[in-house]
Amino acid sequence: MTASLPRSGIALLLALITLPALAGPGGGPGGPGGPGPGWGGPGPGHGHGLPDAARELWIGSALYFLAAGSYYMWNADRKEYVVVQAPQTVATVPPTSYDVIAYPARGQTADQQARDRYECHSWAVSQSGFDPASATVAPAQSAADYYRRALGACLNGRGYSIN
Repeated sequence: MTASLPRSGIALLLALITLPALAGPGGGPGGPGGPGPGWGGPGPGHGHGLPDAARELWIGSALYFLAAGSYYMWNADRKEYVVVQAPQTVATVPPTSYDVIAYPARGQTADQQARDRYECHSWAVSQSGFDPASATVAPAQSAADYYRRALGACLNGRGYSIN
């Protein structure tokens, strides 16, 4: 038992000595100074014409910096950050919602709200011919609007405030 104590102490000491060597250079990718021109990264970080308050903004694989409404990118030829045009943003289509916002104005219980919502959904499907619960493709805008209006009218008739 006493022989195993020195062995475990030596093993711990060796682990502590070799651990920094296994971790690699400090300061992130590229060594102690962080990513920079030698690393092949997008620029040396702050300084070089970049305002102190600039924050990183990745769009796709391009690194921009944004400060006071101006966009900056690293210019490797000039070895400084330069003001560039605002990046193109990807237009996204918002997901279609067929639901309506209905507030229980008459203090309906949660069970009553669920029952009213189900019955009004069924009625709106019968009126519009469109059932969002079983739709596999987006309907014509007119069908979705008609369903939404029918659902809102039914819930309004049952004492809900519709928005």
